[in-house]
Amino acid sequence: MTPTHLFDASDRKDERDEPCPRCGSPVKLKHTGHHSFWGCSAYPGCDYTQSLHETGDFEPQSLPGEQCPECGSDLLLKKGRYGFFVGCSSFPSCHFMLDPTAPKQTESAAAPTCPACSKGKLVQRASKRGKIFYACDRYPKCDYALNEPPVAQNCPQCGWGVLEKREGVQGHYLRCPQKSCGYKSESV
Repeated sequence: MTPTHLFDASDRKDERDEPCPRCGSPVKLKHTGHHSFWGCSAYPGCDYTQSLHETGDFEPQSLPGEQCPECGSDLLLKKGRYGFFVGCSSFPSCHFMLDPTAPKQTESAAAPTCPACSKGKLVQRASKRGKIFYACDRYPKCDYALNEPPVAQNCPQCGWGVLEKREGVQGHYLRCPQKSCGYKSESV
């Protein structure tokens, strides 16, 4: 016997008890691709949405006097799946975002210049799972990244703009990140 009541659609809850905080309309469960979220039933008149996993409401807050460097619109403090971030109020027409936990300009000033684009700096970042890596601060325009700390020295063998600081059995050494090069220094 199959317990059919487990799959009964009448038991599913596709409407939230609380109304939309913006317009008062019912908030319903919506689906796009593999993602589900709460959305206002008055859409497109009201574009309120909330993640299914969010525990509390956080309305984006204006940052007085801060403008988007790409389009000039106001910047907002927003909350996303991975925490707080600063984003453009003109989203989705402008995709500018700034991570408030990103390194300050003084830190990136001492960082090595990106050898791929020669315009950005290689700064420390963390993946979603917390793994540290070093990437160009001009991402997504430049997607150069290293897994090991960069050192601002040209490779003596191929001339590439940075070397990676690695740790081996006999101590620290420098290695060229270019796979075609293979340069490796003695212990540093």
